[in-house]
Amino acid sequence: MNNADVTERLAFIGTHDPEGAQRLKRLLDRKDTLSAGNVYGERFTDRQFSLVFEPLLAAAFERARILEALPEQGEVISVLSAKLGMEQKRIFDHLKELVRKNLVEMAGHRERDVIFRRKRI
Repeated sequence: MNNADVTERLAFIGTHDPEGAQRLKRLLDRKDTLSAGNVYGERFTDRQFSLVFEPLLAAAFERARILEALPEQGEVISVLSAKLGMEQKRIFDHLKELVRKNLVEMAGHRERDVIFRRKRI
């Protein structure tokens, strides 16, 4: 992934989860330090850094897409899955993390499905 794509994704994430974007930026800023090595001579190669950073960036980007797609009145996972083209289990896992981060709340039930909505701040 090139720098322009990373910057664009971080900006998008920052509009929906500023704290998450800041954490990713801090990690990205430490890339040179990690590449230089520690006192034991252990170093991250560019490939190793990418293996750590890119999945974190992808997950944060998907969570930001979910936040963007959540209407004010809330929605169930099956509708979000159809709207975003993601598996329901993946959306559920991301919603659990968003609830943990206090960005999303459970707003009730529609039949047997939980309605999730963005937390009102």
